[in-house]
Amino acid sequence: MNATANTTLNLAKTLVHAGFDIRAVEVRTPDGRCWNVAPVPLGTGQRADGSWGPVPGARLLGRFRLFEMDWDAMDGPNEHDADDGGGWTAAELFEYLKAVGTK
Repeated sequence: MNATANTTLNLAKTLVHAGFDIRAVEVRTPDGRCWNVAPVPLGTGQRADGSWGPVPGARLLGRFRLFEMDWDAMDGPNEHDADDGGGWTAAELFEYLKAVGTK
């Protein structure tokens, strides 16, 4: 882990312990692309029309949404959907970013 990542993780822990809510993480893959990884809150899911929001009985805790950001071109967020449409598991997300983010 590099110093920037370590400092960022320490800040996130401090913020959470102080009562703040971490809503997303920004990740830069080795190919230079920027990604926003957002946890899917309990009770939230993808609706039939493709939008996300409150869904009665939704239990996707531990799932994530993935957005590609291009800050230079001011393009994004562009969502990359998981195969099942219900958000990414941590393992799926890791494998996907590893596959698409290499140089």
